[in-house]
Amino acid sequence: MKRVGLLSLLLILVFPTLSVPTHAATPILIGIAYDIGGRGDSGFNDAAGAGVDRAIKVLSVKFESTVTLGTQSDRETRLQSLVDKSANPIIAIGSDYAPAVDVLSGKFPNTQFILVDDASVAHLNVTSIIFAETQGAYLAGASAALVSKSGKVAMIVNEKQSKLFWNGFNVGARNAKKSVKASIAFANKNYAATAKDLIESGVDVIYLGVRGSSTDVLDEITKLNLAKNRKKNAPMAYLISVTPDQFLRVSPQSKEYLLARIEKRVDTAVFNIASAAANGSQYLDIIDQTSGIYGHVFGVSDDGITIDIRSKLLEPYAKQIAQAKKQALQVKG
Repeated sequence: MKRVGLLSLLLILVFPTLSVPTHAATPILIGIAYDIGGRGDSGFNDAAGAGVDRAIKVLSVKFESTVTLGTQSDRETRLQSLVDKSANPIIAIGSDYAPAVDVLSGKFPNTQFILVDDASVAHLNVTSIIFAETQGAYLAGASAALVSKSGKVAMIVNEKQSKLFWNGFNVGARNAKKSVKASIAFANKNYAATAKDLIESGVDVIYLGVRGSSTDVLDEITKLNLAKNRKKNAPMAYLISVTPDQFLRVSPQSKEYLLARIEKRVDTAVFNIASAAANGSQYLDIIDQTSGIYGHVFGVSDDGITIDIRSKLLEPYAKQIAQAKKQALQVKG
């Protein structure tokens, strides 16, 4: 026994930093409820999935996923299934989940729900994740003004989005080139017809601030640019779209007229949410103090809003666009 004690003492003296290996912490289980169609939609679901894939590679997290059929009752059932599997937090992709999150967060106060692209549910256990779309509109306005030959650019929005023009697109265009005139066009459907009217009035760059109709507008722009009866000295027209947009289809013919895309980086948001959860934290910024809504607004500063340059026409203006990104940080919704 004395020899064993002496040997132990010698080991301690020789290897003072020797330690017994410990088991790694159990990965946190995060639930994610995709919108209709799930991954493979080239839209919000795929963007969210990219964030999930990145998180699995570099973080100590696991994901349990589900896909809704689209009805209110099914959305509630899908969220309930994630609660039953002890997922916490649970990420719901898209504003259509808001009513279901409202119901489930009331039933399960100890589960944190994260609602992406919506800020309408006022529960302490609901984190709202939205995007600084006005900053994106600013970048679109600046980009449009920089390449415009006619000196006329426009933004197509619905009536609820007018602030995106006045506080974003219009300011960005004016700051980039004071001689450019920016206009706004309201439309709730038939965006292609609105685009045609704008182009015929002399507008040569259009920012479509809504998702779902980019293909129709881009096709109309392409048709007008290639028309045989097109005015000889009329400048070519171009589109700036928003993404994710699962309905955007670009053909070899139309891709020439897609100037840029303003991106809501849902992938960045999902990854950062997972990273915070892995560290035992969450986003609790004040979004609407009066209503009691908390979460985070992803913008240019944290790569939640980016511009994807698709045309060589913008390449000479790299410095101006970099400056516009800095200026966009000061833009308020």
